[in-house]
Amino acid sequence: MTRNSAEPVIVSTSHAHAATARRLGILAVAAAAVSFASVPLPAKQAYAHDIDPFALVAWRFVLGALMLWVVVGIRIARGLQTLPPRRDVFRLLFLGAVVLSGEVLLFFLALERIGVGLDEVLLYLYPVWVVVIAAVVLRVAVSRAVVVCSVIAVVGAALTAGGAVRGGADLLSVVMALVASVGFATYVVLSGRWVSKAGSLITTALTVSGTAIAFALLALVSGARGPHDMTGWISAFAMALIGTGLAFGLLTFGLHRLPSPDVAVIATIEPAVAVVLGVVLLGESVGVVQLVGVVLILGSVAVLMRQEAKVDLIDPVTAHE
Repeated sequence: MTRNSAEPVIVSTSHAHAATARRLGILAVAAAAVSFASVPLPAKQAYAHDIDPFALVAWRFVLGALMLWVVVGIRIARGLQTLPPRRDVFRLLFLGAVVLSGEVLLFFLALERIGVGLDEVLLYLYPVWVVVIAAVVLRVAVSRAVVVCSVIAVVGAALTAGGAVRGGADLLSVVMALVASVGFATYVVLSGRWVSKAGSLITTALTVSGTAIAFALLALVSGARGPHDMTGWISAFAMALIGTGLAFGLLTFGLHRLPSPDVAVIATIEPAVAVVLGVVLLGESVGVVQLVGVVLILGSVAVLMRQEAKVDLIDPVTAHE
């Protein structure tokens, strides 16, 4: 078989662009995990100033949505951005108002009954749900490496967050946490499928807006107490900027460039980062079990990235000859 000498160069260039996109996606998801891991820091400050959880979450998403729409507005004014069709707009608002807000609500309700440690352990089963949804429901091919890395990452996340588990839990609270886990997995998978149509920024702005609407209504109905002093507003603003606009924006950017199962595995570094931040900034102690969990998480992510690197080295022309 003969081929033009210029042909491999064209294919290799295209392959190099795809590899670069994957690397950018990996960095974005890792940065998103760091941003999400920072949320408890301002949240603790807010709670110390007598702000109700639902009100804090509402302001977090309302302010985050406003920040995102400012950026969207600037890009539209400059001709760099257009809004998607009405059907896609309502679909993404629904994703935020029902799927994402439902996950957050169930997580908080379970948190009141079983504590942070066990709640986090059950939430971080979501990489497994992502693999199941992608493979069984959407019929997406999932490699053995991704399946193995997902299981290892879940075990690592369980050990990392599980170091804080105290006491027992009733069945209802466990079910709520498990449903929250499935809900977040559904959000990750659907965002990954729909982001290609609307773009990363619009997808983030609309889903965050849907969540903001849902929690604003919940806070109003429940009469939740919101920020009422400078520290409270600074905490809410920090959660909105870093833990919402930036975090969800980076996550969606990564979902635009990576398969959702890969994103789910990489995102499990969040509890490991949270442990590090707790030690460095809050003086918290770390047990041996948590350290083992951190090692498992980082190891699973490293193995997955090594598999990605091997794929990047394969010349697609040679591979098909």
